[in-house]
Amino acid sequence: MSGEGLLEAGRAGRTLTVPDIIDMHGHLGAYQFAIPQRSADDLVAVMDRVGVRRIVCSPMSCISGRVEQGNREALAAARAHPGRILAYVTLWPTSAEAVEAETRRYLDEDGFVGVKLHDANGFAYDLPAYAPALQIANERRMPVLLHTWGKAEQFGQVRQFAERYPQASFLLGHSGSTNEDGYIQIARQTPNVYLELCGSVTRRGIVETLVEGAGVDKVVWGSDAYFLSLTHQIGKVLGARICEADKIKVLSTNARAILGRRR
Repeated sequence: MSGEGLLEAGRAGRTLTVPDIIDMHGHLGAYQFAIPQRSADDLVAVMDRVGVRRIVCSPMSCISGRVEQGNREALAAARAHPGRILAYVTLWPTSAEAVEAETRRYLDEDGFVGVKLHDANGFAYDLPAYAPALQIANERRMPVLLHTWGKAEQFGQVRQFAERYPQASFLLGHSGSTNEDGYIQIARQTPNVYLELCGSVTRRGIVETLVEGAGVDKVVWGSDAYFLSLTHQIGKVLGARICEADKIKVLSTNARAILGRRR
């Protein structure tokens, strides 16, 4: 960007030239509200315009019983855009045997790089049926993305997971949405827990707060596209009052390290 800062480039609508920007929280498919452009091709087009190299997605059906269909859609998108769209396997906890079979089926596919769990479906993260997926993620040193909302019971579950599955990397989705101190504390105290930034209701200055409190190496960027706008969500990092080197860590370096640990 010829010495131009990231914020200035973003404001001017220029494509960012940071190598390998990675969005660690994306989605694919239809949802209950209208999304005018929601194909995998549309998503990659936005990534190209902004300068995002890779996005790790789960299907929009991640909070419903249609996760198997969603996993097939995610696989198709990853095959259509190899190296650009990566995927989390999503799961419905009918039984430990079913969870293990679905996890192995997709984590053996090129393009699937981790596990995404969502407790808004009414099933707690520490449900025994989920244990095989967490164990496989641990064995393969993969990331596990968890939707969180600053709840004490979620933090308690994550602490148990982090100790039980030390080789997995646990990403707390929507970090700082509420209970900022709780997010900072768990990230500082737990080596394999990271804070992921996407959220529509986080306050101005949340990026600075989490980077200062948890340490820049424990913060990764995600957009939540298509639930949220990728362009809006990257703007939170571009406009944060942190140095350019720290912005690059949040947008690229930290995620590359997490993904690079995979067996």
